[in-house]
Amino acid sequence: MPAAIVDTLRAFTTAMDRYIDVHGGAVGMHRTDLVALAHVMDAGRQGEHLTPGELAAALNLSAPATSALLTRLEAVGHVQRTHASSDRRRVSIEMTNDAMAVGRRVFGPLGVEMRAAIDGYSPEEQEVVLRFLTDVLDATARATRPRPGD
Repeated sequence: MPAAIVDTLRAFTTAMDRYIDVHGGAVGMHRTDLVALAHVMDAGRQGEHLTPGELAAALNLSAPATSALLTRLEAVGHVQRTHASSDRRRVSIEMTNDAMAVGRRVFGPLGVEMRAAIDGYSPEEQEVVLRFLTDVLDATARATRPRPGD
């Protein structure tokens, strides 16, 4: 069973990649653009704002590549960079309402389908699934960290 679970998780990752390519492409956005917006949105949900450096680290991009990404997203009205009033050198990235609308357009249908699938499970089963997915995310984070000697 563990091998079947890992295989299914891998298939889910591939299916999500395909979904993002198809639906992101339909609104003129690349995968990296959508992933960047997801990071900015997640930070915003936690009441925080990412800096360009934090976004670069999250995306594993160089500073120049992150700057180009932000310039592209800013040009189409998806993000804005703001300077902190206390320290003008500190820049934070915020999503715009337009980006939120695009996100709903891209991910709304997926959310509807996923919620329908989730509704097929009892609250207790949903708790187990959530615990499992959280554990899998933690395991992936541990496996991603550099190992001594790498």
